[in-house]
Amino acid sequence: MSTSLPPLVFAATHGSQSRHGSALRREARRGVFHRVHPGAYVSTADWMRLDPRQQHVLTVRAVLAGLSSSAVVSHASAVALHGLPSVDWPRGPVHVIDPSRDRMHVTDRVVRHPGPIDGQDVVEVDGLPVTNVARTAVDRSRTASFADGVLCVDAVLRRAAILAGCFASVARRDPTSAAGHRSRVEAVAEDARQLLVERLARAPGTRGLSTARRVALFATPWAENGGESLCRLALFELGTSEPEMQVEFFDGSGFVGRCDFVIGDAALEFDGKAKYDDEAIRAGKVPSAVVKAEKARERRLLRSGGVSVIGRCDADDVALRVPLARTLHDMHVPLRPRQNAKMWAPRQA
Repeated sequence: MSTSLPPLVFAATHGSQSRHGSALRREARRGVFHRVHPGAYVSTADWMRLDPRQQHVLTVRAVLAGLSSSAVVSHASAVALHGLPSVDWPRGPVHVIDPSRDRMHVTDRVVRHPGPIDGQDVVEVDGLPVTNVARTAVDRSRTASFADGVLCVDAVLRRAAILAGCFASVARRDPTSAAGHRSRVEAVAEDARQLLVERLARAPGTRGLSTARRVALFATPWAENGGESLCRLALFELGTSEPEMQVEFFDGSGFVGRCDFVIGDAALEFDGKAKYDDEAIRAGKVPSAVVKAEKARERRLLRSGGVSVIGRCDADDVALRVPLARTLHDMHVPLRPRQNAKMWAPRQA
């Protein structure tokens, strides 16, 4: 993850008790500087311009400056460094694996997980030593919520498919090539999934292993972003049958469109805010033109016979659940929450 972060100013550069250190503390009290970590400061104006993920990454830099060179950024902090999705970007302590420790050490600012760590599990991200995405996914799945684990592993499976070139071609515009594309993505993702499952089988201790295995089996490479991962989780909790994702439809004239979720003959589209607010995604179109194009696409999808009803939801619907449930009810999608564990268990560890 490459980010343009503002420079940190360290009091220790001139001695914490020097005039320079005293001046930094004085400017922090006045609000000119923000104290990122004891002895590490940044301009308050620069700090306020950063989003929560960037603020955490800058905090990681400040913390690592005072730790042993063997410490490796891990867990939630590695998620931030790799640019993986999270339910809530890290706002708490920085997580590292410290090979010099034999037990976890927790403070308000730093969580030091005990080592050792295999050198093959370490990569460099923006000059910092970080657990690679596979190790990060395993650690995240074992220690975070089920939702955060799924968000992370969904992204890791999709990245594996991207690295394998599965999404490089834009020529998939007939049913045969679309089916071949799905098979390739699923095969690559399954290989990546099995590597995670094998890692879990070798992982020391038992803490979080059951949840992590569920995450690995539940995850999909078809979620294009964290919002779609959360929407799929919501569908699971509401009790729909397992949806197909990113399904491509065709008619006599060729490619019609791709639907985010297809449950039986019902299609559900997840509308991220960027679709209407981001100029790059709108490709120069005004929002009203985007809406008009969407309606024309929906009419053609319905005429194609691939789906009989199309519903839409957004991040608020997913977070609140009830609006999403109402949309699904209006689409005549059955909801059976008590059966979802059986219906969504096609994979085996």
